[in-house]
Amino acid sequence: MPGMRCVPSAPRMTRICVNCWHSRAGTWCSPRSTSPHFSAIDAVHIITQTELEIPLIVLLETFDDTVISDILDAGARDVVSLEHPTCMVHTLIREFSDVLKRRRHRECEIRLQEANRRAQSLVDSSRDAIAYVHEGMYIYANESYLQIFGYSALEEIEGMPLMDMVSPADHSKFKEFLRGYLKGRTAGDSLDIHGLKTDKEEFKITMDFSPASYEGESCIQIIIRDQSLSKELEAKLDSLTKHDLLTGAYNRQYFMAMLQNLVGQSGVHGTLLHIAPDDFKALRERLGIAGSDLVLTDFATLLKKHLPGENDIVARFDAEVFTLILQGVEETEAEAVAQHILQAVEENIFDANGQTTSLTCSIGIALYHEDLHDVHELLQRGEKAYRKAAAGGNRHYLYNPQTEGMAEREQASLRVKQLKTALRDNRFQLLFQPIVSLHGDPVENYEVLLRMLDDDGKQVMPGDFMPAAEQAGLMGGIDRWVLAHTVKALVERRRAGRDTNFFIKTSGESLRDEKLLPWLRDLLKAAKVEGNYLTLEMSEAVASSNLKLIKPLIEGLHQLRIKVGLDHFGMAPNYANLLRHADVDYLKIDGNLIRGLAQSKENQARVTEITAMAQESGKKTIAEFVEDANTLSTLWSCGIDYIQGYFLQEPGTEMNYDFNAS
Repeated sequence: MPGMRCVPSAPRMTRICVNCWHSRAGTWCSPRSTSPHFSAIDAVHIITQTELEIPLIVLLETFDDTVISDILDAGARDVVSLEHPTCMVHTLIREFSDVLKRRRHRECEIRLQEANRRAQSLVDSSRDAIAYVHEGMYIYANESYLQIFGYSALEEIEGMPLMDMVSPADHSKFKEFLRGYLKGRTAGDSLDIHGLKTDKEEFKITMDFSPASYEGESCIQIIIRDQSLSKELEAKLDSLTKHDLLTGAYNRQYFMAMLQNLVGQSGVHGTLLHIAPDDFKALRERLGIAGSDLVLTDFATLLKKHLPGENDIVARFDAEVFTLILQGVEETEAEAVAQHILQAVEENIFDANGQTTSLTCSIGIALYHEDLHDVHELLQRGEKAYRKAAAGGNRHYLYNPQTEGMAEREQASLRVKQLKTALRDNRFQLLFQPIVSLHGDPVENYEVLLRMLDDDGKQVMPGDFMPAAEQAGLMGGIDRWVLAHTVKALVERRRAGRDTNFFIKTSGESLRDEKLLPWLRDLLKAAKVEGNYLTLEMSEAVASSNLKLIKPLIEGLHQLRIKVGLDHFGMAPNYANLLRHADVDYLKIDGNLIRGLAQSKENQARVTEITAMAQESGKKTIAEFVEDANTLSTLWSCGIDYIQGYFLQEPGTEMNYDFNAS
């Protein structure tokens, strides 16, 4: 059309071209005086009708105050002159930035509204009695709050003074507390008083006060806990903290507490059984997670039936592993119990949603007595005995400290020879396990895990060769093998167009090696890759015992753009102090805090504390050993950034996890 010109769009901006009527993202065109068929004001009307976030910028060859006023009054964002191209560019940049800001603002408003709805829903459905008070008057109370005082509807208490639900005998106590609370002079935010129901019945309650906002109005939130909880409910709550939710067996935390109370006590002796189904991985692949969980539940029930004493316990120790404490049981009786369990499991038919299956299991037996004071030593003995039993399957094995000690020394010597051969002949294998964001970040992260290959090419687990490697001083060489082959894998992933990050465990021997940094620098230079794709992990225990070394080491790694993580974090009593000396990027929370997390309030508090501390200092958190949905849900509420474990995927030789699907 005569006088109309369409200006090329700025990056990510759009225009409405009057010649083609195509809308893209931002708009600029000439004023109505130059086109008899389509004006800038017409464009404003069209944009308004579409309700799209499209800023209109009008270009004029000459300025006319009347025309400019009409255009701006109609809703255009700005008017610029073609004679001032620099001004036009700055205007476009400003408008583009404003569009993004407005969109982000709207997204925040939507998220805030959704969060408010979610919070309101949680308050409404909460079993805790919750109310909001403004200037001493009720403005809201949930169903639990109404019920505890005997009211049936919110309308009955709206505008009612808070004092009306307090026993007259406690009025002065309540007024004094409230005055001090409002002025910030109280020692705490809880008050024990007597509540008053609609029928004038008085009952003991604890009122917890906290500042809040309700529908945009500042107020006080009150949570009331009825102190007259029944013994039955208290027993149920106590049971939930001790038992595994899936199987009904005791959980790991309770089992460890019981074991601590028994081991090493004068005159106390008994037996630990370490039990797991044979080839459970194949069963899970065949029956699925839900079906295999049903089998585990029946398996736990079967174990309980074969406890010889009333004080004996069954606990779910880890995934499909169960541990039994048989108090006062000696070697002969322990082997008899183990044999009965083997026979009962083999003869039982397990049902999983209509599918039937049979099982066998393997049992490790370890005796404890007053001379054995180390709980972890007892657990290791039980696990070692189980491994020997599981090598054949469907049998039990008794750990003998005298013969096993000599055999272990011989085994260690053999392992050292195997390790040296493996380093010489590249008889190691890398496995990879995904580390997945809980907040939608699709970046590919993999933990690098190591296996040694024996003479028959079978995998040897790290627990079977790492102790020998540490004693023989071979960990430094093994670490370099892992690092070199990880960088090789990184190069291959980069060539395939994949941005993959690798997390690599590093031993204390390597951290104390002054040649590690220059060796890493040369390795990255030769491979022509950046260090920012690598994260070196050091254990919390190693870092704590090498504080003088780790600070310059971390600085050197950061200069190579290599990130640093603390592994097995959160178990040391001074873990917060460690972070003052270790400027790391990731905190990988110890698996002992993650296992059974959903049932342990203490562990939840510790994980939440670590997460808050990490967020405050700009560090990311990773939870390892995530093995079920209950743990995942709890980790989400704790604010964890990343998770790793069998719930996502077992370690494997292929990096095939779909991070986008997560």
